[in-house]
Amino acid sequence: MDARGGDHGIGGPVYLPVEARSAADRRGDSMIQLSYLDYSAVEGKSRLHRSPATVKILGMGLVLLGVVTVRSLSGLLLLYAILLALFFLSRVPLKLFSLTLYPLSFAFLFIFLSGFRIYFILLIFLKVLCGSTGVVLLLATTPYPLIFRILGRFLPSLFVTALFLTYRSVFILLNVLEETEHAIYLRGGIQWRRPWRSLVNISNAFGHLLLKGIDNSEKMYEGMILRGFKNKLHYRGE
Repeated sequence: MDARGGDHGIGGPVYLPVEARSAADRRGDSMIQLSYLDYSAVEGKSRLHRSPATVKILGMGLVLLGVVTVRSLSGLLLLYAILLALFFLSRVPLKLFSLTLYPLSFAFLFIFLSGFRIYFILLIFLKVLCGSTGVVLLLATTPYPLIFRILGRFLPSLFVTALFLTYRSVFILLNVLEETEHAIYLRGGIQWRRPWRSLVNISNAFGHLLLKGIDNSEKMYEGMILRGFKNKLHYRGE
């Protein structure tokens, strides 16, 4: 797999052409941000981008180890500060920073489980931020074919293949979600004054998202089969 292959290849980066990215910027479309991960990883020129992928993956492992083991706010704050410094020094597009904040929506569930203890809440939030920032930083500075190639040396091929297909499916679902969002908007969107109509629109959108996601995933898999995929990833040079 070549990290600089064509956009439609299995090993090709999944980022948008310049015209599409500009149009997405004008729309302010937040769902396009994931596509910038590949763009940043392939086109970035910082020292972190040029660092060996193995070193960055090991660094990500240390970050996750710190997230699990560190139980002090000062230690987590230091880890988060280091990750933020690396994020900005590597010149990763700032629009990708919001991706590190999305997991906080799940962390809010722990507020009710913690009995509203401030220390516990801050601890959970910092752990989530450290983990998400590390993952985004890794994906934004390392082409994903290199990541999966290195993981394939240590993990079972079936597990690595499942991770790869999951990664590719995320982009498929994002495209379908964008289409669904536009369809809901054209049908009147979500109107709190008309709850029944809004409920119908939401249910139709969910059905459309499910069916289109399955259909597009099957098309992707069929395309991979036609290109020689046999339930195992093969890399260029092997």
